[in-house]
Amino acid sequence: MIGPLLGQVDNRFNVFSWEHYGAVGAVNSISEDYTYFYFGTENAGILRLNKFSQQFARPITQGQGLKSNSIEHIYFDEHTGILWSVGDNFIEYSFSREGSWNTLQYNSLSLKSGNQIIDIGSSKDYLWLRSNSRFFKLDHVNGVLLGIYVSPDEPSIVWGDISSRELRWNIFDFNDYFVEDAWLLTSNGASDNRGNFSKYLSYYKSNNGINWMSLSNGYILKIDEFNKLITPIFYGLACTVPTSVIDDNVLWVSGIGNKSFNGIAKFDIDDNKFENILSNHYSNFSKDNIYSSIMIDDEIWFGLDSYILVYNTKKDSFRSLGFEKGIPRGKIVHLEYENESVFAGSINGVVEIDKTSKAKVNSAIEKFVFSRNLFLGDIEKFENEVFFVLSNTVFRYENEKNSISTLNWKDGTFDISMKENQIDIASRSVSRIFSRSDKLYMVTDLGIVDYKEGALIVPASLYFNYKITDLIVVDNSLLFLSTTRGLAIIDIDTRELINYYDFPFLRNIYQMKHISEYLVLLTSKGLIKFNFNL
Repeated sequence: MIGPLLGQVDNRFNVFSWEHYGAVGAVNSISEDYTYFYFGTENAGILRLNKFSQQFARPITQGQGLKSNSIEHIYFDEHTGILWSVGDNFIEYSFSREGSWNTLQYNSLSLKSGNQIIDIGSSKDYLWLRSNSRFFKLDHVNGVLLGIYVSPDEPSIVWGDISSRELRWNIFDFNDYFVEDAWLLTSNGASDNRGNFSKYLSYYKSNNGINWMSLSNGYILKIDEFNKLITPIFYGLACTVPTSVIDDNVLWVSGIGNKSFNGIAKFDIDDNKFENILSNHYSNFSKDNIYSSIMIDDEIWFGLDSYILVYNTKKDSFRSLGFEKGIPRGKIVHLEYENESVFAGSINGVVEIDKTSKAKVNSAIEKFVFSRNLFLGDIEKFENEVFFVLSNTVFRYENEKNSISTLNWKDGTFDISMKENQIDIASRSVSRIFSRSDKLYMVTDLGIVDYKEGALIVPASLYFNYKITDLIVVDNSLLFLSTTRGLAIIDIDTRELINYYDFPFLRNIYQMKHISEYLVLLTSKGLIKFNFNL
């Protein structure tokens, strides 16, 4: 029986077989060891910046075995070489400072959560935690509680960064420094070049001439003591929940934003570098949620709630198409392009728009959907035709002829003589369709059907009847199915389930991409990069 896999992913995987990139949230804490600066974040685990290359390395998250993804404090104990993390669920520590994380429960320290811990530090022989009124002495190797004190019983404790509760307005003087990107630094926070204000959360003084200040908006201020230069740095997704991705040398990742802003991330999958286009930096780019996207030449079309946003990558500018273009009400979760037309749809309808003029096309499919009060389930282009799932029935649309036909297996197009696993698709309920290479796959109530063969290739029982959200075929032999509950890997030839991954960071997968040896998954937890070539 296949059950949920929790904690550190099983020993078949390397430490970084699963990489997790999310919206950072606040950067709560800073530390360093011999190679990296560590940044404990609100939503994205532990970020790592290489001290020599000055590049971000792969982060440490639940993919490496952390039980907590929200980190209150991060601390490297130079006496033992152990990295300690105070998270929302546990205190955790790692000897390798990458994987094999051990956990301490807060109730063993008579604490309710990590919020009660103000600081973490160490002496030569012990690890120390500090709350508002007490100090906790722990064994610095296994974390066993050795005592609780009103004040420490030894003087030589090296505490980590200075957290927000301890920061004072006069702890740092910015007057002698040049601040890049036109940021304005005050005594208690920073304003970016758009006037957006964020609070200081942590200050870390290093011995190598590079100091750090972290902010509540996810930025980190790099303070170069040699050049007297302060540089704002942001690493991670600009959106909170990624829902759509485009592969065009770099990945264009968009999705659901936070209360303050939204953004589109350009992610270099090979170098793990991010470049973000933020909504509060453009007059025509609002912070509204993005649900779909498609790239057409130099433009990227984004589906939002009741309107479309078009981004010109050459001009670096946005324009919106709304009610005046006939954009249907509701979340535009479907975008497709065929024969100079863009098809945009929500559950309430579909519209056809001319790609160049951005004018609404007098389309038969729009009238067809509206006149019959059908709800749109999916749109997919396949072999110069556009297929629509309308009220769980598949329709074929030829926009050159402006004609619509119901999919009929007895029209002589395919060999419909009864074969093993062959079914009549016209009699089944269809929820999604996926065009992959020269095949079209349909998700029915019975399972996944190959359109050309008319054959059931994967019964629904193999993926536990979960809702299919995306489908990828690798080497014509492996079928990757993303569901609302996890990731299934199926052998197409033997029709056997090879693996089903149900890790906490694989809940609600929205979309997948296969790039080289990686599988990129957009989930409710962030972007997951999976190296499946074991």
